[in-house]
Amino acid sequence: MIIKEEIKGSIIVNGDIAAIRLAPPESKDVVYVAYALFTQGPEYQILPSVLVDDWGNEIAGMQLYDWIKENGLQFPRAEVFGVTPSGGQVQYFLRDLELFEKFPVYAFSDADADDASGIAVQAILVPDETVSTYEACSPLEGLSPMLARGQLAWWCVNPQINSLEFLS
Repeated sequence: MIIKEEIKGSIIVNGDIAAIRLAPPESKDVVYVAYALFTQGPEYQILPSVLVDDWGNEIAGMQLYDWIKENGLQFPRAEVFGVTPSGGQVQYFLRDLELFEKFPVYAFSDADADDASGIAVQAILVPDETVSTYEACSPLEGLSPMLARGQLAWWCVNPQINSLEFLS
């Protein structure tokens, strides 16, 4: 099973564009988010399940990303095991992965959803009644450090906006 993070919100899809509309902490609406690593060069993606370091220690869960950030350059032979966004089993050495770029983000409707059912997300929508339509904004403090490191555009949007046409 790939590593997923629970975020309060819902997935909005409009054609080939997808976004996560954030919800308040008390909301029952939940989205599960996975962060892909990708290879240098051809940018093959892997949704990680576990990392095995040079001594055979397994690092799993969200701490895998922190471990890579802190130790990735010192352990180029560490291996990451996971799946492609289409569900194929893959593994890569850290030396083959891009360690300093933002992560592609995939959203899932359930924690145990099939690994290949993720929807590539391009934006995070932050509901804001003071905004008339939409405007670019910065990642929210205290929400998720990983979400802020995702390949995502952040938009404050009026809660009445349900279209993603402005992302085209």
